[in-house]
Amino acid sequence: MARIVLSTAGTACFLLSVLFLWRSTSAFLVPSVERSAFTRTTSSSLMGISEWRDTIFDFPGTGDDRRLGVEQGAPPKEICILPFPYQEVLLQGETKQLRLYEERFIQLFEDCMENHSGVVGMGLLAQSGIIQSIPLCEIEAYNRMDGFGIFATIRVVGRASLVELTQQEPYIKAVATEIIDDIPPNLELSNHLASNIENFMLLLSSMEHQLSEASKNKDEMDEEDEEMQRRIKIAQLDDRFYEDSDDEGDSDEGDDDDDSLDLDRRNRFNRAYEVALATDTQGYCVSSQKNLDRTPAELTALSWSSFCTELLPESDATYRIQALDSDNLFDRLKLASHMLRDKQTVLKKKLETAGIKYWSDDNDVDMDSD
Repeated sequence: MARIVLSTAGTACFLLSVLFLWRSTSAFLVPSVERSAFTRTTSSSLMGISEWRDTIFDFPGTGDDRRLGVEQGAPPKEICILPFPYQEVLLQGETKQLRLYEERFIQLFEDCMENHSGVVGMGLLAQSGIIQSIPLCEIEAYNRMDGFGIFATIRVVGRASLVELTQQEPYIKAVATEIIDDIPPNLELSNHLASNIENFMLLLSSMEHQLSEASKNKDEMDEEDEEMQRRIKIAQLDDRFYEDSDDEGDSDEGDDDDDSLDLDRRNRFNRAYEVALATDTQGYCVSSQKNLDRTPAELTALSWSSFCTELLPESDATYRIQALDSDNLFDRLKLASHMLRDKQTVLKKKLETAGIKYWSDDNDVDMDSD
């Protein structure tokens, strides 16, 4: 269960802030504008998560209660919060394009760039408040346009746990401590789980390929598949707007994003793994272990990429929130395994409904190690 954080200003004030945040999500709409109006700007190499970690913040009310947190882990840091529905949660290495056009969010952007090393937190809104665990994002690139605001790309590079909300208006600020994974001293079981996950990806890709081939021979798709295709097309149109805006720069990156829609689950998993591994700045201190297939960094990247294989990630929102909230590598790998087992069950039923013979239960991935 994801944790909910309350403001020290009291429950009533906190609920008002949630209503305020829900209204604010309209600040991320994508307009129809010509790409020639863009001036592309990228963040400085001196900006980022490492600089944010090294910054000493003089936030209000610093006292012994906060200093106690330093002994237990990462020291508390100040961070600006952008609000999002929890279904839009991003995980390690994932990106999102935003348009900031309300004055309060432009102020937030300036504050992030000037005082927080270009690092911003995703405030994930649930029915009862803001989820305590938040993705930490770097503002990777941005464009300014007179009359249209700021177009920005954010990428997840870490996680934090909210301690308290320190500012409500004109935008949200909070105190947070970075979440560091607990790495098991023995990685043998973690490596075994990772192998199971890789086998699952291969199996699910094969099952989805069978189902796709069968659907080509049918005149009609079911309602679920039609809705899926409709939402994918909308996402493609939104992505194409941002990709076009980058064409005048150096950009072949948009081609990679476009290609991901044509990849099967296993290849999407592999791509997400590479990105998660490349953006991991956590650092690991473990005793050397021989005859293991993967390092702690590789296992961590695999645990994140397991939750990044859906064309519409919000369909896995509950699992992704649980993964975000998990600070134990082994537990997150187990969660991924169970999620993939559930997907296998759903696909098996779809194959049976389509009249396709499922191989056999002997081909199911071994989960006894869970």
